[in-house]
Amino acid sequence: MTRINSQVEPIDRFAEAVSMVFHPFVIVIPTMVITMIYRGSTLWVSLFWAILSVCVVILPTVLLIYTQVRSGHYSDPSVSIREQRSSLYALSGFLMALLIGILVLAKAPLILTACLVSAILATLIGFVINNRFTKLSLHSVGMAGCVTVLCLTFPVLGLAFIPFAPLLGWARIRLKHHTPLQILIGWLVSVISVLIAFQAFHLFP
Repeated sequence: MTRINSQVEPIDRFAEAVSMVFHPFVIVIPTMVITMIYRGSTLWVSLFWAILSVCVVILPTVLLIYTQVRSGHYSDPSVSIREQRSSLYALSGFLMALLIGILVLAKAPLILTACLVSAILATLIGFVINNRFTKLSLHSVGMAGCVTVLCLTFPVLGLAFIPFAPLLGWARIRLKHHTPLQILIGWLVSVISVLIAFQAFHLFP
């Protein structure tokens, strides 16, 4: 029994590390900065808009998750119980809509606005799927979205990141947070949302 545990625990720790490194709240930040720079914005302008996006959307969402876990309304930081995710989708959708309004009024880089539109579209689709069918993987949504955006703006880097999408999917399955179908649905929702947004904003290379 000891041998089995010693073999399994390092794998689980590795899966946890992969989940943290490629967490949607983490991977989206460098993706925003890289895409804005690649589309012509300066480093400081890109950092400003990325930090603003973090403050408007990510920090309040993290605060919601933290307080709901502490109060017992969420089972864990991954919000593993499907029925508990409705408030998370609602807040995220509202905050992203608010951020899009700010970006449009302030004439932010178009690529960032397109990314936010794709994110809110994926959130709306995810909300419906979560409520009616199954709990899709938000980690997979975030990773696939970032990879797709990079492939459309900085293809070399995007292609280099493709192998990490199935690695992250494996990690979520390994940790028993999702099934393979839920991972696949997350990928499809995200990729389709990015393609629709980029088509609408005429951002295809």
